[in-house]
Amino acid sequence: MRWDGCVNVRDLGGLPLAGGGETAFGVCVRADSIRALSDDGWQALADYGVRLAVDLRSGPDAADDPPGKLPIDVVRIPVNGHEVPVVAEWPSMQEAYTGLLDRFGPEFAGAVTAIARAEEPAVIHCLAGRDRTGLVSALMLRLAGVELDAIAADHARSDDYLAPWWEPWYADAPDEEERERRVRVTRMPANAMADVLAEVDAREYVLAGGAASHDLDRLVARLRGEA
Repeated sequence: MRWDGCVNVRDLGGLPLAGGGETAFGVCVRADSIRALSDDGWQALADYGVRLAVDLRSGPDAADDPPGKLPIDVVRIPVNGHEVPVVAEWPSMQEAYTGLLDRFGPEFAGAVTAIARAEEPAVIHCLAGRDRTGLVSALMLRLAGVELDAIAADHARSDDYLAPWWEPWYADAPDEEERERRVRVTRMPANAMADVLAEVDAREYVLAGGAASHDLDRLVARLRGEA
């Protein structure tokens, strides 16, 4: 998808379901921060029918936002990975993602619930649209019955879109220790998300975080094109 100002945007539709079929388009779009959208980008978002944004950025992420309200409804569910030592250190993607899931169960369940209750296409985003957004997207896809390898392949697409950002980000590091950490952050094994989800029962996880069964059932039906 082309939303001018964003670089990591795609609908969760079109992914293969176990047993046949594929996920429906027009339920949820994952993206990097929509605050970067140009006027043309906002028009593309509106033309797609999006009326709700679920914003996972923490306070520091949003500190540089321009003033003014967004032209759509926004549910803010801050997820600040720097509160979690293993995420801040990032020894590996799998360890960092597991740390996020352990710490922010209610937040991730809240994001899934907000999308489940949307009547029109919703967009979920964080800053780069890879990690926090990727985990919520993966949980929803797993709920819908998408195979692990397909979820992992979709997740890995973010690195293709974000690759131009990496070298400038490395160069902007204040010291060598931080530069090495940033390099670790950008290393994505092909099976990273599959390895994380293999240890998680998606439905039990989001229910434990406070989601309701009827909301999950509605989301699954929409993602499977059954509602």
